[in-house]
Amino acid sequence: MAGYAPTKFAAVFQSQPLNLKNITAIRIELLNDPNLPCNGPGRSFMGTCALTEISVEADNAGPPAAPKQPVKLVAATADYANPERVLEANFFDKTDKRRVTGSVAFAIDGKDETAWGIDAGPGRRNQPRNAVFVFDKPVSYESGTVLKVTLKQMHGGWNSDDHMNNNLGRFRLSVTTAEKPIADPVPVAVRTALSVAREQRSPAQQAAIFSYWRTTVAEFASFNDRIEAAWQRWPSGSTQLVLMPREKPRDTRMLARGDFLKPTKAVSAGVPDFLQMKPSASRGALALGQGAADEVRGLTHPGSPKVRAGDRLTFAHWLTNRSHPTTARVIVNRVWQAYFGTGLVSTSEDFGTQAEPPSHPELLDWLAVEFMEQGWSFKHLHRLITSSATYRQSSRVTPELYERDQFNRLLARFPRQRVEGEIVRDIALAASGLLNEKLSGPAIFSPSPSFLYQPPASYGPFTWTEETGAERYRRGLYTFRRRSTPYPMLSNFDTPNADAACVKRTRSNTPLQALTTLNEVVFLECARSLALLVLQDGGSDDASRLSFAFRRCVSRDPNAAEQKMLLSLLHQQRTKFAQPDSKPWELAANDPAQPPALPNGGTPADAAAWTVVARVLLNLDETVTRE
Repeated sequence: MAGYAPTKFAAVFQSQPLNLKNITAIRIELLNDPNLPCNGPGRSFMGTCALTEISVEADNAGPPAAPKQPVKLVAATADYANPERVLEANFFDKTDKRRVTGSVAFAIDGKDETAWGIDAGPGRRNQPRNAVFVFDKPVSYESGTVLKVTLKQMHGGWNSDDHMNNNLGRFRLSVTTAEKPIADPVPVAVRTALSVAREQRSPAQQAAIFSYWRTTVAEFASFNDRIEAAWQRWPSGSTQLVLMPREKPRDTRMLARGDFLKPTKAVSAGVPDFLQMKPSASRGALALGQGAADEVRGLTHPGSPKVRAGDRLTFAHWLTNRSHPTTARVIVNRVWQAYFGTGLVSTSEDFGTQAEPPSHPELLDWLAVEFMEQGWSFKHLHRLITSSATYRQSSRVTPELYERDQFNRLLARFPRQRVEGEIVRDIALAASGLLNEKLSGPAIFSPSPSFLYQPPASYGPFTWTEETGAERYRRGLYTFRRRSTPYPMLSNFDTPNADAACVKRTRSNTPLQALTTLNEVVFLECARSLALLVLQDGGSDDASRLSFAFRRCVSRDPNAAEQKMLLSLLHQQRTKFAQPDSKPWELAANDPAQPPALPNGGTPADAAAWTVVARVLLNLDETVTRE
């Protein structure tokens, strides 16, 4: 089925006259299609679907002698049905009905809350499926039989524009006159492999046959259980658009006065003549532009695929050719900008004629050449910069130096700058001991106000299920980014959204940033964790505990004035939370009903008082500033 896809509807199909006697059942085959999400066979965001109800009516193909007769469906079989489970939250329909998917019998039980489900889980859900529905008695008419089939699909959500469709995608209906029809339990891939002569089967076909056969043999039960357990751990993937090159380049022509109805001479891809590069002695000749060669000679590895003039690989070779220095200069300038806040060319987004001249042109050129000479190694470039005397300078600035070089273009000191938004969060997590250092993996749903993902704040509803456990405290880099709903904490600290590439981030100072580090959910949890860490590992007295907390946040001990001020705050808060009606766990515990265990001698008032101090330390400018 193609076209507009309502999330709840009943699709009605009527057959041509069937000259069959004693039709006993109807079969529905769910088929894959590359135009469906994840290749189908359904239209949901996972490529699955749910059949709520199927009903059949029979009619005489000749002159009507009686009204259409409903056909009672008494049995149903399918090659697969997922275990009964509640419908995914993504298909919420603004009702409190408990809708489930499961057995194929749900498709003939007369209930809109149940449906045949085919979701076998990640890695196995996008396969052809089939189900057979048996009539209570054979159906046929002398002049031919017309069947009217209704496929009721009521397991979608409320908004057809926001991945809430759960309909059938591509399918086929057929009938049979067999006496005891059942669904074919053998997968299509296995049937296809069995149709090939044994000696001609590919290794993949042999594996498909064996994988199915072993599930039918009792002696393999223990192995089958282990394999099934492994499948249950299979991660849920996500789809991604991929650009595939054309086998035959598209015909492109100049348009007369820009009118697409008046194409003129054909043009081909290439680089303008004025951008052609001179041959490089060390890397071989590179011919681009008009009349470009079919192959980039000297730049391809033995056995590499042939490239056409004007394709992306040719363009990449041109960008990285030694006679084209701009690419290396741009890259090293952006790395320099990451460390020093401003690139050697301050307009890192513009290296054109309107760009600002580099502050150290010889250094820029030397770094670019060194970068290329070392095989475009970022590791070498990072090591080179961070081990330099320029990088290891103090951030201290004198009045004389500030007057002479306010913006530090002479690099006489290390710039003092706030870290990026993602790292602001990481610092709080690391200082509190909560940081999950796990690398790679899917994005996570960090705590965020739920109303942001519902209309009218969001164009359509979006399920944002907050992470729990250790996954909740992964690096800010892994926070899920929704283009139309930027993550508030990161936005407050100038992290760009995903609408366009960002070459240079801005840095602002607003009250929202202080409110975030004081009150945002994760920062509060960090303060509570740091307070417990202080009570457990910080020492036996307040002074040593304060030094412990201070070092975790700013990597130094507090001076006398700082120590006096913070200890005064601590004592004041401890007295306040020691009062009978103060409720210290409402501040010091993520869940006041289940407060954490305290070390020996610790009190709820201590935990709450140290939480206040921890909030102050995590909110210090020095905590989130590189210097």
